[in-house]
Amino acid sequence: MAIDPQTPILVGVGQIVRHWDGQGIDDAPGPLGLQLAAAKRALADSGAAEALRRMIDGVVVLRANHDSIEGVRHPFGRCTNPPATLAAELGIEGARCIYSVVGGDQPQALVNEAAEAIFAGDAEAVLLAGAEATAAMKQALKARLTLDWSYSVEGPWEDRGLGPSLLTDYERVNGLAMPTQTYPAFEQALRARLGLDRSAYVALMSELWEGFSQVAAENPYSQFPQSRSRDFLATPGDANYPVAEPYLKWHVAQDAVNQGAAVILTSVGAARRAGIDPAKWVYLHGYAAVKDRPVMERPDLSRSRAIEAALQGALDMAGKTVPGIDRFDLYSCFPCAVLLAAEALGVDWRHTRCTVTGGLPFFGGAGNNYSMHAIATMADRLRASPGEFGLILANGGFLSKEAAGVYSTEPVENWRPRRDDAGQRDIDDAPAPALLAETTDALIDSYTVTWKKGQPSRGYVIASNEKGRVLARVRTGHRATLACLAEQDAIGRSVRIVHEQGVNFVEPASRLCEPAPAAGLAARRFGHVLVERHGHVLEVTLNRPEAMNALFSGVHFELHEIWDDFERDPDLWVAIVTGAGDRAFCSGNDLKVTAKGGDMSIPPSGFAGLCSRFDRTKPVIAAVNGVAMGGGLEIVLACDLAVAAASARFALPEVKVGLYAAAGGVQRLTRQIGRKAAMELILTGRHFDATEARELGVINDVVDGDALGAARALAERLLENSPSAIRASKEALNKLEDLESLEEAMAANGRIFGRLMRTRDFREGVSAFAEKRKPEWSGS
Repeated sequence: MAIDPQTPILVGVGQIVRHWDGQGIDDAPGPLGLQLAAAKRALADSGAAEALRRMIDGVVVLRANHDSIEGVRHPFGRCTNPPATLAAELGIEGARCIYSVVGGDQPQALVNEAAEAIFAGDAEAVLLAGAEATAAMKQALKARLTLDWSYSVEGPWEDRGLGPSLLTDYERVNGLAMPTQTYPAFEQALRARLGLDRSAYVALMSELWEGFSQVAAENPYSQFPQSRSRDFLATPGDANYPVAEPYLKWHVAQDAVNQGAAVILTSVGAARRAGIDPAKWVYLHGYAAVKDRPVMERPDLSRSRAIEAALQGALDMAGKTVPGIDRFDLYSCFPCAVLLAAEALGVDWRHTRCTVTGGLPFFGGAGNNYSMHAIATMADRLRASPGEFGLILANGGFLSKEAAGVYSTEPVENWRPRRDDAGQRDIDDAPAPALLAETTDALIDSYTVTWKKGQPSRGYVIASNEKGRVLARVRTGHRATLACLAEQDAIGRSVRIVHEQGVNFVEPASRLCEPAPAAGLAARRFGHVLVERHGHVLEVTLNRPEAMNALFSGVHFELHEIWDDFERDPDLWVAIVTGAGDRAFCSGNDLKVTAKGGDMSIPPSGFAGLCSRFDRTKPVIAAVNGVAMGGGLEIVLACDLAVAAASARFALPEVKVGLYAAAGGVQRLTRQIGRKAAMELILTGRHFDATEARELGVINDVVDGDALGAARALAERLLENSPSAIRASKEALNKLEDLESLEEAMAANGRIFGRLMRTRDFREGVSAFAEKRKPEWSGS
């Protein structure tokens, strides 16, 4: 067979993995060191390192993770010219230097590009390299070690930047974001098409990944070389916690890696001149690169036309059908990527291995560079089995950019660059669904809830009706609504979408205190708060009497959602907040939870969902039925009106336990009673009774009997007046507070409290309270 001497071939591959123990700085891996090691191994792999090095006139570095998100500052500095620096370290002069665009498709796409440049005579030999040291970065930060990754060499280079955004404004504002938040849209849609319930689909994903982990366990370059059973992979736990419906931790790519990979391409003629053994040559028989439409513009989220077109295009160019392919590496950031590719190929993944590395969850998710490892591994496998064919699928974005390649040691006769782009034209010309930005009802087609530290964090639904498709997100901090979305399979259920100020929001299945319709989402449940409607009045009861109604993160988020609903419900005009039992209104923050290291996150509306809510237009009355200490008093101060039982006691005692009243207590108390009186209460932390509270102006009235009854009577008097006029009055008062910058004053609390949390006194105060002993202050 006569082979055109310009035919492009792979002649050198190299990989490295580092399992750093996080101890010595001198031994810490960094991106440049890993790139350099991989490149040197690729040169050595060719068997003609020096001759090949002298021929290299193109150096391309895959864009690192820390350079792939706009505005991210790397904690250890960054190389300002990665390709020129790598070239200089290798002693390569005069090479064209390129820093790639973002995308996991890039290793294969760049092989395609390099092959065309070599064939055209625009390059003699091209080095492609990349590395990630995210694991080292995380370990160093945790150990408070300072690494230096800023070494750079100047020189001409082409920085291809971040590329066009892969999400539209519509998608971003309505809930799509990072890959773990966006890929569930495809995963859930695929599950629905396959007719599987949630547990069956988790079992399917776990079975798929069990096989991948077995491959990773045998791969010397794996970051996580451990076989994991399908039972482990399907079971939530500390080592496999929920990430986003339907994923647990080990269902998704793991980016905490220290890995590098490189490949070198040249021409048949140049390889002969360099004396490279033909046994090292691996031919690119076929390739393709295809881009899909934005996520919400794709007609069917349960399929990927880009994957289908890229795979078919590469196979067609190679003159191969699937039965003629012996080895596969299908991009494996999430299960759906593999499942959709295997489906497009007609491959039974239960009987055909779809990875040569072990995949991104187990081999390692080496950022944009993963498929460079796949190509390097595939080359090794094909050299060991001459005449076999291997197929690589590399994926970028949100199934947005696909690049495929067919490889073999079998020579290619009459190699020519790819010209057909019919698959791309079909995608570009296909009609897109109409996207809705309006209040509407629809049926859910896909959805997810993401998790953070064991708590639901964000969520969205993708739904459709006769008008088109709608994407809508759950309101920030609405954990009860998120829990409803996660509680049962939401696909096929009806949902109300409310469009407000350019954003589509998922409306809860029912108003507060009302039952949910059977066809919709489940009714919300509040575990630590009781809510009752009495005509136009909402009564909110803090329901932790066994803990003196002390609050912790979960309660704050419940109250955040309740107060949001109160403000938005046109039939609710006044609210009353009180405490369960006869001992406490609220004893503040639950320091026992804090001492145990529990979740300390706070919703944007602040303590009790109320203390940082500066735009309320409806009055809230505090019915103080017992002690109101710390955060409890801060709730009272944040309310518009307050009545208290004669037995009520008040204080801001935070200074006694190494804290301070950071939920607005310092600012509001000073405003409401004057600086000198407030200073005395704040700095001493002393208790004061209801009579003094009334004299100071902290509350409106003291009653001998039932504080809740008095609050109800006060609410009835408010209801005699115009609710519109009351709202207007509240808005005017809000403007007054804006002018006095209460919000700006409270914004400083985060910085001040952050510094306080780092002191010994903070830790001592919390521990002493939990242990019921007197604190021993150190002043530091």
